[in-house]
Amino acid sequence: MVERFNRKIENFLRTAVNEKKTNRDICIPPFLLAYQSAVHKSTGKTPASVVFGAELRLPIDSISDQPRKEEGVDNYISHLQDWLKLIHAEVWLYNPKRTKGKSPKLQKSWEGPYIVVTQLNDVVYRIQKNPQHEDCTDALSRTPSQ
Repeated sequence: MVERFNRKIENFLRTAVNEKKTNRDICIPPFLLAYQSAVHKSTGKTPASVVFGAELRLPIDSISDQPRKEEGVDNYISHLQDWLKLIHAEVWLYNPKRTKGKSPKLQKSWEGPYIVVTQLNDVVYRIQKNPQHEDCTDALSRTPSQ
């Protein structure tokens, strides 16, 4: 995946950079903006919407007459249903404990499954190994994945 993205950057730079290659640093931000706001055919979504959960607002969006889409009742209900599915979802906890004397590559980094008890904010979840164990709160780099 990374190699494919790097290939796209290389192809873009070949066409956009001058012969002396002195403007590479100027060419990359417009490429990244175009890449992040373009719909990809494999996902049908933009990378920005997948990562940030919303489309990027481009400068043209602020001067255009089109109003931003308001979240309707149907969208609110759909979002609420998705959130409710998240609670009680089974997730795995990234916990890279290392034991001396063993190869780190062969040691398990994930524990679980855990159950999501509550969502404390956008990146912090309270999880529980099972109903008989104590709660464990975890954050950002360990968000639930489905």
